[in-house]
Amino acid sequence: MAADKSELRQLAPNHLLQALDAIAMAKGLERHAYIEAVLTAEVVKVGHEAMVVARCLQGNPLLSDSTGVTP
Repeated sequence: MAADKSELRQLAPNHLLQALDAIAMAKGLERHAYIEAVLTAEVVKVGHEAMVVARCLQGNPLLSDSTGVTP
């Protein structure tokens, strides 16, 4: 749904964009769809890592408190 999207803009080296275009083309995607899939996968991965760390460090004094202050 277009209303649920915002624009993401960034300058990138031409060689990186050429590589992304080639990968996207090989997968039958447009660049924007491929980049969205890659970014989504990374967010899911980092979210999982954060959940595992939070669960494993529950009660550990090295886990930062809710104020965001690091020990």
